[in-house]
Amino acid sequence: MDQLNILDRKILLVLQNYPLESFSTLAEKLKISPQTMIRRINALKENNILFMPVATFIPERISLTRYFVTLNISSLHQFTYLQMALSEFNYIRSYNRFYGENFGMLAVFDLPEEAKTQFIKYLNYLVEQEYCDSFIIDKAMGYRVTKPESLTNYSKDPELFNLIGYWQKRKEKSEELPRLPSPVKLESLEPMHMLLLRDLTNFAKNGVEISIRSKQTDLIDHYKKYYMHLGKKIRMTDNEKYVYANLSEFFDTRNAHNIKVDFGRKYYNVARHSLISNPRWTFSRKLFEQHVTRAFIIKNVPKNEKAQIFRLLHEEALPFETGFELLNDGLFLRFAIPPYYDSKLNYIIWNTFKDYQVCSLDFFGKHGAWWPFYLENYNWDTKYWKIDDDWTYNNVLTEIDNKLKTNNFGDIKLNKHIPIENGNGNGNASYLHEHISNGNSTVSAP
Repeated sequence: MDQLNILDRKILLVLQNYPLESFSTLAEKLKISPQTMIRRINALKENNILFMPVATFIPERISLTRYFVTLNISSLHQFTYLQMALSEFNYIRSYNRFYGENFGMLAVFDLPEEAKTQFIKYLNYLVEQEYCDSFIIDKAMGYRVTKPESLTNYSKDPELFNLIGYWQKRKEKSEELPRLPSPVKLESLEPMHMLLLRDLTNFAKNGVEISIRSKQTDLIDHYKKYYMHLGKKIRMTDNEKYVYANLSEFFDTRNAHNIKVDFGRKYYNVARHSLISNPRWTFSRKLFEQHVTRAFIIKNVPKNEKAQIFRLLHEEALPFETGFELLNDGLFLRFAIPPYYDSKLNYIIWNTFKDYQVCSLDFFGKHGAWWPFYLENYNWDTKYWKIDDDWTYNNVLTEIDNKLKTNNFGDIKLNKHIPIENGNGNGNASYLHEHISNGNSTVSAP
């Protein structure tokens, strides 16, 4: 059912193409008043069509390695246990249920390479406990594409976009991959950098909307309130103690002008220095158009073909949501498409990769979640990520056992990532973002 008028569609279009532009600038592009623009945007938010914009942190830039794990199951009841167990691992990034020739969960983790041994041990534990039957792990190589869906080609005439012709262009692309930037020195990052990294890649619902579009003055005010909140806490975690000390030095030893100048430098280091990327508005299409989400993990693809596909998707955007990850042993593709393109997409994939191993993953329903950057994973004493056995394995199993003993195995872990400013809870709660795979543009490559 279509509940959007032409102006709403145009507004969503310009927001997708210019996510960081001011509303007045976008209103000028549409030849409407800023007041009309703001009024329509607020209405779209109230109707749960438009959500806050979000960016993505780049794990390789901060010495984290991304792993894609396909967890196969044989019984539907395993989903509940597996989701609970996955949510307890501190380096979890996202998961989605998948269906197809197999069914199970696709989970993504960003963790330090030094923790891989404990990570494999944890995955084997999931098999031993029969939360899943088996798993396949793939390492991401840092070449990824995450493009939000555009409204450009969602017209009454779907033939406006030639999907098969687009795919053939990959053969014209270079077979060489571009050089990736080197990781930053973690010891050069301060708590303020980490707070920015967390908050610019998340849109938490804690009463204050902080996002990649927030003005620096609003962010300064936000962190000043957070500093005051921490000061009222009776007990703080070790991580919070370091953050509090850093915020104390920052706000108590500078005047207003210097706070603004120094904060601008820190903001630039995070937002403009390749630590985060892909700023985008998120919106739900469920009220006005339907689409399906298809994903594929393809094994043993030659390096030159992987490079050509990456360059095609990176250089020439599709009109619908696209996710791509170049894996050590293959590649991951994900598309959210109108049904019209479904048969064409499947033809392209199965015909192109007929000589390779293809795993089809079909996503639907409200069965996915992602977590923002988790500050508690960092150890300020060592200036590196936590890689000890307790953090990466022992404590995880303890939390899982506690939920089983209290018959709380269906509860997904929510008490991490984002602080609650009003002091409710333990001050370290999270906003776990769930998506609707058949109608939400947040369904993207993690």
